[in-house]
Amino acid sequence: MSRETTDEHELDLALAAELQSALLPRACPHDCPHQVAAARNRMCVGVGGDFHDFLRLNDEQFALVIGDVVGHGVRASLMMAQIMGFLRSGREKRGRPTEIINGLNEMLIELGDRIEAVVPCSIFYAVVDSPTGVCFYINAGHPRPILYDRSSAAVNPFGSGGMLLGVEQFNGEEMCHTFLPGQRLVLYTDGITEASVPNGEQFGAERLRDIVVRCANGTPGELADAVLNALDEFRTGLAQEDDQTIVVVDRT
Repeated sequence: MSRETTDEHELDLALAAELQSALLPRACPHDCPHQVAAARNRMCVGVGGDFHDFLRLNDEQFALVIGDVVGHGVRASLMMAQIMGFLRSGREKRGRPTEIINGLNEMLIELGDRIEAVVPCSIFYAVVDSPTGVCFYINAGHPRPILYDRSSAAVNPFGSGGMLLGVEQFNGEEMCHTFLPGQRLVLYTDGITEASVPNGEQFGAERLRDIVVRCANGTPGELADAVLNALDEFRTGLAQEDDQTIVVVDRT
């Protein structure tokens, strides 16, 4: 490959990374009452398969999304853009987690059939009613979020798991939770907890929970930054191996 071709390829990847970054919001919409949120994302090769979103459904509801296309790089980034486009265009179904996730699964299976390859993806999708805090959600193979309650200092895994999308017909179980003022929901991709050092030790869920507790009085953005900083300290000098995304939502 010539130097000129290499430079052009690098410029294309840099532009793709900028475009992908522009797709990902860093916070909840400003007109979303009772919630304060922040999100951070780092792709391991500039572009990747992690995604998150805050979708305003109406005056009182919004959808909260985090997901991870298996793999990373250009192929995963193309799938990520396809998925985000599907979620943002399905206006009539976005308020019903089971319907939107079933539709996404069918889309991924059909796409996999066309390219003769399985396109697996994990996703956590929730619809939150801002006035009441009632949340209906579904988890399709994604790491279980963390629920932190400031009043009791309790740190618990949130909900259950489920199977990945894009593999076979999906019959996920929609669940319900009522967010109370003072509760914090921490969503993340496995690139955070599974980040490892040469001896095989992983960053792990326990370290993540410890940071959640330590940063209990910080803003969502401060917690998200603290997690990424702790990851860098844990893997000092090592190249990032997987995409990393964290989303923190406070109920006020």
